[in-house]
Amino acid sequence: MKTIFESSVAGREGCWPCDGMAEETYIPKELLRGGEIGLPSASELDVVRHFTKLSQRNYGVDGNFYPLGSCTMKYNPKFTEIVAGMPGFTRLHPVLPQLQGAGGLCQGALEVMYEIEQQLAEITGMAAYTMHPMAGAHGELTGVMLMAAYHRDKGNKTKVIVPDSAHGTNPASAAIAGYEIVSIESVDGIVSPEALAEVLDDEVAGMMMTCPNTLGLFEQNLPKVVEMLREVDALLYYDGATSTPSWARCAWATSVSTSFTGTFTRPWPPRTAAAVPVPVRWAYPNGSSRSCPSPAWQSSKTASTFSTTTTRNPSATWLRSTATSAYT
Repeated sequence: MKTIFESSVAGREGCWPCDGMAEETYIPKELLRGGEIGLPSASELDVVRHFTKLSQRNYGVDGNFYPLGSCTMKYNPKFTEIVAGMPGFTRLHPVLPQLQGAGGLCQGALEVMYEIEQQLAEITGMAAYTMHPMAGAHGELTGVMLMAAYHRDKGNKTKVIVPDSAHGTNPASAAIAGYEIVSIESVDGIVSPEALAEVLDDEVAGMMMTCPNTLGLFEQNLPKVVEMLREVDALLYYDGATSTPSWARCAWATSVSTSFTGTFTRPWPPRTAAAVPVPVRWAYPNGSSRSCPSPAWQSSKTASTFSTTTTRNPSATWLRSTATSAYT
């Protein structure tokens, strides 16, 4: 297939808004380029056909199966693109809910965030969710920082175990959080309890696994792995681009990721970022269910209004300070 430059024909161009309309009539003269701009010359039909053929060479979920292990993508109904593009969402600035007195301008969006958080917690049996992570690796970092917050109150640990079958970004996420990465090799594509036993000690803060893993396999030894982690007070972060880690982990994992792209048909990047809510399994500390990073979405008990709060619990303050120090 020729490039658009190879298909260029000197003097060929698309139509102007009306006959005799020169650039100077709608573009200030001082902004016009004086020399050649080096762009191809093509008619409107040439351009439409070129880029249509180019798009047909792409591989995507609209025309093909997209196998990526835990990230396997499925067809998403097109109405979700319309919903995601509604002005009530697209015209809101991300920090608007946190500005003084501006919460009344975004009640619909706040209600959506609040209800999703509550429903996800009910569906998965987790204690609380944070809706902040905007991509998979961002969710991973949040999960590792939740591990760190847990251990900070009990004495710090230094290591995170990452199997070679886990998401490739897991080691980087744990390293950014300040942990030493311990890698273990899979046996027949899954984590081996024997291999885990060789590296497991009291310095292990947690382990990051993927469901299904990068090879597309479910971890059959998961109950034994979790039993071993609990013996050294290590936590488990279960990663995945669909809801499968949420359903599979119910009795085991302490934090999981649930991608809105793979599970709830949110449009796939690059049009939008992939939201990845991350929960915690239990109330922490002092029985509080608000263990995830603040701010949180909250509902008024006296009126049908929604707002944000930055007072979840002491661990939230530590999480924010850790996030700052990790990048400085």
